[in-house]
Amino acid sequence: MRRWMTVLMVAVFCMLPLTVVSAAEHVATGQGASERAALQAAMRSAVEAEVGVYLDSSTRIANYQVLSDKIYTHSEGYIKSYEVLSKDEVGGVHRVTIRADVSGDKISDVTSSLQQRQAVIGMNMEQPRVAVIAVDQSGKEYPTLSSVLITALQQEGFTRLIDISSANSGAKRAAMALTSNRYSVDLGQLAELRADAPCDYLVRVYVQNDTASLDDILPGLHKAYISCAASLVNTNTGEITWSGTARGESKHWFGNSEAEALEQVADTLAPQLSKAAFNKAANIQQHLQLTIPQSRLGTFSEAREKVAALPGVQHVYLRSLARGIYTLDLDFDGTAGDFATVLEQQGYHVTYFAAESVVVE
Repeated sequence: MRRWMTVLMVAVFCMLPLTVVSAAEHVATGQGASERAALQAAMRSAVEAEVGVYLDSSTRIANYQVLSDKIYTHSEGYIKSYEVLSKDEVGGVHRVTIRADVSGDKISDVTSSLQQRQAVIGMNMEQPRVAVIAVDQSGKEYPTLSSVLITALQQEGFTRLIDISSANSGAKRAAMALTSNRYSVDLGQLAELRADAPCDYLVRVYVQNDTASLDDILPGLHKAYISCAASLVNTNTGEITWSGTARGESKHWFGNSEAEALEQVADTLAPQLSKAAFNKAANIQQHLQLTIPQSRLGTFSEAREKVAALPGVQHVYLRSLARGIYTLDLDFDGTAGDFATVLEQQGYHVTYFAAESVVVE
């Protein structure tokens, strides 16, 4: 099994050129053969706490090596200032604890290229398929809004995107139903969506469109008020991994008022969505759902112990037991595909896995 050394948690604001990334304060401890080596280790730990750097011992993507080399070998360059809180030496091993201000803007520069972001998403989430739909209370679609969100995701490094407005009728019907019922997620509707438009995540945007009209006085004059509720849903588990809202209002009474209000909404939602999606991909520790027969794990306590003992698994939660099948949530240092490999190595037969979901026979 690959050794996951750290977590890549990159708060990248590269798609927002006006955003200022401030320094973040971290307390970190390092050890080394000398005081200087211990100090450098503490600096590296502080940098990792701010952005995390995922390093694979058998790196598949060259950009990861470039990224890790830049950050690991120049940790001091990412720290604006630091204060030594304590230091000691025991048996020839030096230990230094510091409080450091880590420069997020410099780290952002390192990770800002599209190719590097694609590498992050590919390594940590295996390039998930993301579908997007925007629809209002009457069933009217808003393909222009969907297009803006898709573009934002593309610019953030996501490459497998589906515009539901151009999908087949079955996929569109299921996605509309999921979006209209914006306060919950119907697993049956998710299954219908996956059957017609295979996807790992659904970006659903519920649009509330209120328009005031002066047609009685001057035909064609309107003022639009639009509010949107958006969420990113895992289509395999039903988990909502992000949600956001936005409001838009046309500044003038005119025929194109809806487009003006929608533009405001898109300008608010697009960076929220793309940033949240990338930050999720940047965290190599994925939250997974495991479905497995009770006969493979035994009692409740045995099930938790057996799953927790698997390499890379942390924080096991037993969610349900129905018809002899356990459903467990867990955190895993890798993708669902990596977890499936671990299970196979332990003698379990994996019949299905997708983004954040693994099924064992």
